[in-house]
Amino acid sequence: MDEKIVQTAAGLLIPVSGYEKGRLVEISKGHAVVSIEITESSLNTAGHVHGGFLYTLCDMSSGMVSISEGRHSVTLNGSINYIKGISQGTLRIDAHSIHTGRKTIVVETKVTNEENDLIASGTFTMYKVGDL
Repeated sequence: MDEKIVQTAAGLLIPVSGYEKGRLVEISKGHAVVSIEITESSLNTAGHVHGGFLYTLCDMSSGMVSISEGRHSVTLNGSINYIKGISQGTLRIDAHSIHTGRKTIVVETKVTNEENDLIASGTFTMYKVGDL
């Protein structure tokens, strides 16, 4: 394989962090809101918030929705659509249940910036593993 390709591909293996800047803003039955400040360590090599960072925030927020229903859960399925790149400021993750069954909760997530522009949206299915 061409060495430039190998080096460029290997350069994508960067540490992604910054979750410690997140805070739970609001929680009620079937709903959670998280806010997080973008840091340099949450950016990808192109200088935008890393897609994995956004996915994980939506996944964590979905878990909080499950907790709001009195359940411990794990992620059964998750999908996300990235709408707009962002590299600074504060993100808001708004998560709410769109279906609550006996064993699963389906959660819709929306990530917005300070201007309320949609950055990403996702749907996560959480599987109940126990009660709180």
